[in-house]
Amino acid sequence: MDTNEIAATLRRQIEGGTLPPGTVLKQEVLAERFGVSRQPVRQALDRLLASGLLNRRPDRSLAVSGLTEEESRELAEIRAALESTALRASLPMLGDSELRKARRINEDLVEEEDSAILEELDIAFHRTLYGRCGNDRLLSMIDGLRRESRRAYARQPKGSDERVVLHAEHRAIVDACELRDEAAALQALSNHLQMTTARLTREGE
Repeated sequence: MDTNEIAATLRRQIEGGTLPPGTVLKQEVLAERFGVSRQPVRQALDRLLASGLLNRRPDRSLAVSGLTEEESRELAEIRAALESTALRASLPMLGDSELRKARRINEDLVEEEDSAILEELDIAFHRTLYGRCGNDRLLSMIDGLRRESRRAYARQPKGSDERVVLHAEHRAIVDACELRDEAAALQALSNHLQMTTARLTREGE
């Protein structure tokens, strides 16, 4: 196994929640686990450190990073501003096909068991509703910000109360969009993002 494979494996485990925030990653343990010398492990950890998935602790060890409560709030505030702008611009142009697609994605989302696929479904749901805003750069920024909170998906397994709430929040947004009620749609989105802030805060605990 080379550096790229080790880095990719650890990234998936961090983003999927298998390696939660605060987990210390030791070179010797990982080298034994992957059956390699310490060098490719060290290089893989350096990449994850540079990408922000790890942080260096005072004792120089590396641990899985997590969003602080303040960082979670800041991220949610930025997302609220950008996503509200995108929804407001997209809503007048949304057709029945987009609304049906958003509902189908939301139904798939509630039944999904894989947290990585859940993330993609969530991004697809919102992009479907924002897709008519006419600003590709804005959509890319929103996608990127949503991926910063991907570890929260691992804490919403199928059948959990949080998954049920997520599904209901999405449904409320689509219902308002279907009625062409901009105020209600933006309020439903705001409520959804407030709950997101709470989920992100719990992720960092």
